[in-house]
Amino acid sequence: MKLWLLDADVIIKLLEIDVFDRLVAMHELHVASTVVDEVKYFRRGGQKFQVDFRQQYIETHRVIETTATPEEMQDVLRRLPPLRQQAVHAGEIESLAVLVRQEDLTLCTFDSAAIKTLPFLDVTERAVSAERLLQTSGLTLSPGFKLDPRLSEEYFRSNIEQGLQEYIYSHRG
Repeated sequence: MKLWLLDADVIIKLLEIDVFDRLVAMHELHVASTVVDEVKYFRRGGQKFQVDFRQQYIETHRVIETTATPEEMQDVLRRLPPLRQQAVHAGEIESLAVLVRQEDLTLCTFDSAAIKTLPFLDVTERAVSAERLLQTSGLTLSPGFKLDPRLSEEYFRSNIEQGLQEYIYSHRG
């Protein structure tokens, strides 16, 4: 699977629950340029681990860095209503623009604001929760790790439904 990780938060969380390297080995992972330098550390078992994401994953070609053009990012913003535009950050806009452009990518995120934008960009069917990603990849959590509720399928679906409602209401009339 060509997997698109929306932002640093999802990468950090996957590192924390000790599944990121296994996903790297199984899938072709892509991240936006704006995300690469945001991943600096993660916590596991009460310890803080430094990460040089660029050196460990990008320069070793284990993860692919991709950029969006300013025009692609503007197109994403034009498709979103004002409240959605304000809710997503610049790095997320770049990530969403790449997702729109590269139709072979599958998105994984737990960012509520970003999930709610998916119906506006017509990419909802190409997005998965972290829980679904782990299940379809045949991965289980290492002993002692619990799934953060924000990584659950239920959380993801709830945000998709809210985004769909916003999309429907914004296109009435």
